[in-house]
Amino acid sequence: MKLAKESILYKAVQNVLALLAIFLFSGSTSLQAFNLAAALVIGALFIVTISSSLLWQYLVWKNYSYRIEAEGVQIKHGVVRKNQREIPLRRIQNVDIKRNIVHRMLGIAQVNLETAGGGTTEASFKFVDLDEARNIQQKVRRLKKGESEEEADEEDRELLFELNQKELGVLSATSIQGRAIAGLFGVIGIMGGFLGSQIEGFGLQTAVASFFVLSAGLLVVWVSSAVTQFFRFFDFKLYRADDSLEYERGLINRSEGSIPLEKVQKLTIEENPLKRWLGYSTLKIETAGYSAEQSMEQGPESAIPIAEKSRVIDFAHSIQDFNDLSLGSIPGRARRRYIGRYTILSTVLLGAGVVVDAFYGFNYLVLLALYPISLVAAHFKWINKGYGSGESHFFTMNGFWNRETMIVPYYRIQNLIESQTLLQRRWNLSSLTLDIAGTSPFQKDAVAEDLDTVEARKLREETFDNFKKSLQ
Repeated sequence: MKLAKESILYKAVQNVLALLAIFLFSGSTSLQAFNLAAALVIGALFIVTISSSLLWQYLVWKNYSYRIEAEGVQIKHGVVRKNQREIPLRRIQNVDIKRNIVHRMLGIAQVNLETAGGGTTEASFKFVDLDEARNIQQKVRRLKKGESEEEADEEDRELLFELNQKELGVLSATSIQGRAIAGLFGVIGIMGGFLGSQIEGFGLQTAVASFFVLSAGLLVVWVSSAVTQFFRFFDFKLYRADDSLEYERGLINRSEGSIPLEKVQKLTIEENPLKRWLGYSTLKIETAGYSAEQSMEQGPESAIPIAEKSRVIDFAHSIQDFNDLSLGSIPGRARRRYIGRYTILSTVLLGAGVVVDAFYGFNYLVLLALYPISLVAAHFKWINKGYGSGESHFFTMNGFWNRETMIVPYYRIQNLIESQTLLQRRWNLSSLTLDIAGTSPFQKDAVAEDLDTVEARKLREETFDNFKKSLQ
């Protein structure tokens, strides 16, 4: 099989535009030096560049071929140096299709083959016809099941979930990306003084100017996060196709992918304070087949981007047959530990404020408000931690700003780690970590934090027994 012929023009123009951007922003040209002779030279160079790029991409296309057979995917490529590789079919976990707005206009798509445990995408077809992309998905699924082309039934997909306009609006309004907040504080750190001085030029005090800078920055973060989520999850649909979940999403960049149900490692129900207040949650599914860069970019796939919490839990039950999601609380002394930790931090900040006041002038008394805030923060940290042990699954809950309730099948556990820090030892507390197969460095393990030490040891032994029973 060959790539789409449209890929020749697309990749050639893509390369030329990249070179043109480098040329324009490198300062190699200016309006003052621009004349007819310069225009002719630049035009000639442009024609030579795009012609060379078209020729090269044609040679790439001509020398690129692939075959999908029962043994695996065979790829041959290379213009100067010939390369041949084979990917065993059993290693392929996910076949994802990605299309931006230009791809959709040309009728082409990028197909990524993801394998279990791979650090990068194993293979990427850039680019094939859209019909061929979907045919690759179906063929890989059919061959992995051991079906021949004659035995394969017509694909029947059942629509399980569709994001309506109200839910898309709630998702956009309640999603604030951590990277955007980190970027905000970076910008404020670099340009905060300049922006504050500009606002002070209107006669405002430093505190008021700082408040305006921070408020404007948070507004920008919220709007940018909302727009990002809107474009990413526009027209989200989730289907059930045999033993896989298949999703479609995106306005400008349209993505289609599969989530093999037999490769599910863990379910995660996510809720930030806004979602909890409105009664909504997000369900994410982690599988073993996503590369490190995918995990860093998007984490586990969102099976349900947002829906009422009861609906999310019901859907989670349909994927994994677990007991009722009942969680026990951690010991009350853990809350006293958090109070002590936050009080010490508040005292350090108050001391720093006194030092700043001695040299530069600062009303450090406002930092006294950190002490009652510490009490509230410690309480909310405590009530948002929990754990549970069912017949077939283990449950953990952690986090206030982004509360994550993780549902882990016992048979997916690779390691049980009971740990105790120096400060935990003082409070007779321990943590139990469930290390799961296929978890990338950018994804979290399920952790039951700050348990009673005796309870943690008992829970570890009980979980290990349940693990052995699950294998039977």
